[in-house]
Amino acid sequence: MKTTITVIAMALLVQLAHAGKDLNEFKDVQKVKVTTHWGDLEVIGTPALETEDFSLEIRHTDSSNKPSFIESNLDKFVSIRRVGGQLFIEARDPVGFESIDMYLRVPSYIKVELELLRGGNILAENLSQGLEINSLNGSVEARDISGNALITAANGEIKASFKQLDAEKPISLVTMNGGVTVSLPENAQRDVKLRSRKNGYVMSDFELGTRENITNLNQAVYSKSPIRNSATINGGGALLYLSTENGPLAIRKYR
Repeated sequence: MKTTITVIAMALLVQLAHAGKDLNEFKDVQKVKVTTHWGDLEVIGTPALETEDFSLEIRHTDSSNKPSFIESNLDKFVSIRRVGGQLFIEARDPVGFESIDMYLRVPSYIKVELELLRGGNILAENLSQGLEINSLNGSVEARDISGNALITAANGEIKASFKQLDAEKPISLVTMNGGVTVSLPENAQRDVKLRSRKNGYVMSDFELGTRENITNLNQAVYSKSPIRNSATINGGGALLYLSTENGPLAIRKYR
């Protein structure tokens, strides 16, 4: 019994040690914009319940490549300011070769915009009011989101899965280098534009309505010529735009 209590106490201490900065005073904002330079960025939406969490935790890695969670003085590494209905969270300009990883818990009803200026991986999950991401270098994954998404990456693959869609708003997933995969509800209705300049093919769980021949459809064979096609899903609707300069495209059913 004593051992069990000790283990629980230690787990609670670890949880408290990395509780991060409480942002619950900003719960009434409509949008959060996060900007960082080097480092991973993770944003997880929390349910609109009494237990919802709005907090920020950061991990700093200095020029000697030594990582550490920041327990206090977060203001030394990031600035947090409110302008009207928007909250801006911005990492400081890099000092030497440092990186700053951010772990943000945000009420899922708040719209989120993420900007990664240099390099790192991005994960956004369980957001219900749409998402906008601009990334220079690194993979981008938007998981179990609702609404719409506008995602641009200069170098890195993009994956986005949607639990629900805003039927009137577009989805745009564009990268210069890497594959693009989107997962949609089975009843989604979209006008689709597909672009892959080289090393591409198209995989689709949906029947694509088109009079055009889609090169290497549902064949994992890299095309030697550009892929430029238009199609519809379930009769068409708002735009679904998937584009890469180098890589395959995939449209999956959300599961």
